[in-house]
Amino acid sequence: MSRRRLRVGVLDVESGHLHGTWFQEQLATKYPTLEMAIRAVGTRPRRSRIAENGTTIPIREFYSEPIYLALVDKRVDIGVHRMKDLPSELPAGVQLVAVTKRLTPLDVLVTADGAILDELEEGSCLGVSSLRRQAQLARYRPDLEIDFVVGSLSERMEMVDSGRLRGIVIAAAGIEWRGWQERVTEVFTCQVCIPAVGQGALGLVVREEDVELASTLRFLNHTMSQREVTAERAFHHGLGAWEGAPVGGLARVKGDILKIEGCISSLDGKQIIRGRAEGFPDDPVRTGERLAKVLLDKGAARILEDPANGPVF
Repeated sequence: MSRRRLRVGVLDVESGHLHGTWFQEQLATKYPTLEMAIRAVGTRPRRSRIAENGTTIPIREFYSEPIYLALVDKRVDIGVHRMKDLPSELPAGVQLVAVTKRLTPLDVLVTADGAILDELEEGSCLGVSSLRRQAQLARYRPDLEIDFVVGSLSERMEMVDSGRLRGIVIAAAGIEWRGWQERVTEVFTCQVCIPAVGQGALGLVVREEDVELASTLRFLNHTMSQREVTAERAFHHGLGAWEGAPVGGLARVKGDILKIEGCISSLDGKQIIRGRAEGFPDDPVRTGERLAKVLLDKGAARILEDPANGPVF
């Protein structure tokens, strides 16, 4: 590798710094003489609106713009970001060069007393940070109060410990990054909540012209995770869903078969369309597109086109 110093861009949030440190350690193992600097390039926007019932609802859930801007402006050389936060179509001028080995892609519940979802009292308040979770949990437990909460994972955990929230639903990977697995009360199956597309993996992005750097970073690409995430992103793109829509998708490679399950929900959880598809692991895009067609044939477009379920900008 010709260059001897790399600038690594991450979001200036708790998880961003964890991801940046991990990446620095991985690269240092293979290139011990390479100098790296972690640069926080911005934070996720706190844009939201207040519903009639007082619930805070996000205007958008994808926060990767600062990474792209830093790359295009040449303030950083590499962007490290959660795959679930990367839009299905990357902006011009940047390329995804590696998908890291995936951690547990499922959602989990954290409560202070160890109660699982089926044991929560009617009217209990659960905190979530995505419309997808809000919609699916409203479907499964319509008697609960599902509130959209923001803040770092540490801050949200404190809401549970202080009694402000009965529990929070978060990504298992976020817990695993911090080594807090003992706090997990329940791991949700897809029958309860299908996770976000790309959840559990990191993506490495660079400028399109940085061919040498792209080649250097590909050793961090995990083939099975990359195929699973690619199928999920193709599913989301094939649906024509807006970024942050209440869409869940999970693909898994099982031997020589790639299986994917997905859903689209109305925001109130009263409408949900689910489906499955199978294909070959070396053709993940076609498998994801096949699932999108299954849902569209079942009427997914009606949910996406309903103004009540659309994005607010």
